[in-house]
Amino acid sequence: MSILLLVEVSMVKTNNKKLIESYLKKLSIFGNITAKSMFGGYGFYLEGIMFALMAYEILYFKTDKETVEVFIKAKQKPFIFEGKPGRPIVMSYYSIPKSAWNSHENLKPWFELALDAARGNFKAKKIKTPKNRLKTK
Repeated sequence: MSILLLVEVSMVKTNNKKLIESYLKKLSIFGNITAKSMFGGYGFYLEGIMFALMAYEILYFKTDKETVEVFIKAKQKPFIFEGKPGRPIVMSYYSIPKSAWNSHENLKPWFELALDAARGNFKAKKIKTPKNRLKTK
């Protein structure tokens, strides 16, 4: 799988560039994931569909009315930015548990929920909270 980073490298802080590359590498098992600079953050795409955004060095996954409760149940936080003075705007993007990054098995259900929400074609079925267990060798 190829990884494509579509940002102006000279404008990206070194730590942000490394973090973006890290997210891209971990997500690359799902296909040709790209990241594009936008509004001070980055959008993450698969086949032209934005399924995640990075802001404040956190990757937030797309949700919709069917999937948001899974993220809330897992005690994840939404992406919020300051709109008009004193008016925070809550977006339909949520963080995922840190343990989801420990393995592809843990990350896959969160990725699939985000991609389904981004595609807008979530199938009506019972939603199960992805298991986030640590594997020991």
